[in-house]
Amino acid sequence: MKTKSERFDRSGDGLKGAVIATLGLLLLACGGGSDHDDVGEAPPALTLSVLSSDPGRVTGGDMRVRLHAGESLRPAVRVRVDGAELPESLDLQARDGDLSGVISGLPLGPARVEVEATTVNGDVRRATMDVVNHPAAGPVFSGPHLMPFECRTVESDLGAPLDGDCSVERRVDYFYFNQAGERLALADPYGPRPSDLATTTTLEGDTVPYIVRVESGTLNRSIYRIAVLEDPTAEGAWNDGAWNGRLVFRLGESTAAQYNQGDNDFGEVFKDSAARTAIASGYGYIISTLNVNKVNVNDVVAAETMMMVKERFIEGYGVPLWMVGLGGSGGAIQQMLIAQNYPGLLDGLLPGAAFPDVFGTAQAVSDCRLLNRYFTAHPADDATRQAFEGHLPGTCRNWDFGNGDAILADDGSASPACGLQNASLVYDPVTNPDGVRCSIYDININTLGIDPDTGIVRRPLDNVGVQYGLEALRAGDISVDEFLDVNEGVGGFDADGNLAAERTVAGSQALALAYARGRVGSGGGGLATVPIFHRRFYAEPAGDIHTIYNDIQIREKLIRENGNADNQVIWLFPRPELAVLRGFGQEQQEALSELSEQVSRQQFDLMRQWLDALVADPAPLSAAKVVAHKPATAVDACWRVDNGERVNEVATFDGDGVCNGLYPKTPTPRIAAGGPVVDDIIKCELRPTDGFDYGEVFFDGGQWDRLNTIFPDGVCDYSRKGVGQRSVEGTWLDYSSAQR
Repeated sequence: MKTKSERFDRSGDGLKGAVIATLGLLLLACGGGSDHDDVGEAPPALTLSVLSSDPGRVTGGDMRVRLHAGESLRPAVRVRVDGAELPESLDLQARDGDLSGVISGLPLGPARVEVEATTVNGDVRRATMDVVNHPAAGPVFSGPHLMPFECRTVESDLGAPLDGDCSVERRVDYFYFNQAGERLALADPYGPRPSDLATTTTLEGDTVPYIVRVESGTLNRSIYRIAVLEDPTAEGAWNDGAWNGRLVFRLGESTAAQYNQGDNDFGEVFKDSAARTAIASGYGYIISTLNVNKVNVNDVVAAETMMMVKERFIEGYGVPLWMVGLGGSGGAIQQMLIAQNYPGLLDGLLPGAAFPDVFGTAQAVSDCRLLNRYFTAHPADDATRQAFEGHLPGTCRNWDFGNGDAILADDGSASPACGLQNASLVYDPVTNPDGVRCSIYDININTLGIDPDTGIVRRPLDNVGVQYGLEALRAGDISVDEFLDVNEGVGGFDADGNLAAERTVAGSQALALAYARGRVGSGGGGLATVPIFHRRFYAEPAGDIHTIYNDIQIREKLIRENGNADNQVIWLFPRPELAVLRGFGQEQQEALSELSEQVSRQQFDLMRQWLDALVADPAPLSAAKVVAHKPATAVDACWRVDNGERVNEVATFDGDGVCNGLYPKTPTPRIAAGGPVVDDIIKCELRPTDGFDYGEVFFDGGQWDRLNTIFPDGVCDYSRKGVGQRSVEGTWLDYSSAQR
């Protein structure tokens, strides 16, 4: 049993925590010397391991370490940093003969840490390790900070920032839930308990006071909050089971290009039933402003921030058994890209309404903007629009006005422009040509770099050779003239993100970097060795942009890169409002709402079982191990609208089946233009026009001449890889040397 002293101290800064085995945590050990002079077999060497981070990526001057010598060690340890001994012996916590604790006060940059421990038999053991400490404000590997950058600590009720990196002092607040289910501030955590204090039952079945400790602070210029059950007056009683050793990291939604810190408050910690249920069950729960995709659309910064906040949790609370990602839409994007490019941070993914990435999704958004603007000027019926747009009516319009500005809105048309309160900093081609630009590409400047020909950030966006509506033309759903009219008039974007008559052209370097550095989801990197459990509401009849083909797109990428997608599960559920659209009444809608909550809890519990089984298996992490421990009921499924019945059925893009009949998937404009379901060819290789490409469709002489005028360099050849398309060049890439 863990005592309270093994969990928290009351300041919130020092944990004397026991070390729990963790999934995917690499313990880098370095052997040391000994004063033992006996002749014969040498005694076990002392090993020093960093538990809170990689030794080369320590931040904030602190690191949680473990000492192991094969025999029991005394708690007092001497520590030297670059030869200078800490003024007092460090008192570490003993567990199973090992020692664990936090070493603080590391200098910035490289340092050599030497520890000296004594066994219970009086033998002295020594170990040495080289570490690199980075500022608490970052960066570590994401490269130079994005500038300008506005703080939001005041808006987050944390006071004025202490420096230009938007830092604040760490603080701890306590809340309790009363018997009516309301959250209230616990003004005096050490005083008498409120008479209406409720209790909650943890995952292990312990009934404890429903008191939540929330730590707030800043790391990597991000505002984070850590919530965990804790009664600060309990000394080793119920608190033994308060934190269940597992961790949930919530990632936020949407997509935007912003130059600010983002804001949150305590309400954001407890904002929905998923959060409250996790906290009440004893999970550690984390949110962070730069892990909200509409605040920070740079997944490298998101990964770096997650790493630093996770490091803080381990130093202050202990090593989790595992950490799972939770979040939909843009929050799903961050999960997918972090797991692909920086494996080991997340041990499981729970992406809702997922998209695979930002840059690949951007082409669907940009196509929708172009097509929506064309049809606004040249009205057409819904069937004609869908022939080109692919999506159900209204979807492309919603993409255009919901997220289109984030792609190339460099004129500052978004409000507030670039997320900046100081609008004078924003680019204007006439009045402020040196201002910052509000596009997703500019936020990722460290990955893409500056195009020397244009002087702006490289942009992997292209629609040269795309034959919009090709599949509908082949099927006879549109005429040749309709096909030619749209492709002649759809146009593209100029360098400032304005609509232009010419198609958009991407440079080869921009494309190569986007693929090789993992900005386009590939299905590779670390994605094969992490459980992926999708949950999606079907709401496409209402023009919802979260189209369900994206889960299949991700599946196709996993299969292409890894040979299978057996670590991925897809659940499709009707949005309660769909009951109304299908002619059902209020009672059916309420029943679907309740069923939705049940399905959400089932999914979370299955992921817990999956990750617990992985942790319990001592074999090295592998794709085969992940699949071997998948729960038997964690299989693809959909739920009926009329009676809520679950249907187990492998998710596919189209074809026969109950789920495809209930919830037909619609393609993107590129798929409707003949592209593959995997839909990650940003710029296609071209080939000459060929009459056989159009099946039974006949072009007269004038129409054929017009086609070749529209596509003078040829049309897309989707039988080949895209221009610059390649696998991710590696994981844990470092952009510290990025040139601006």
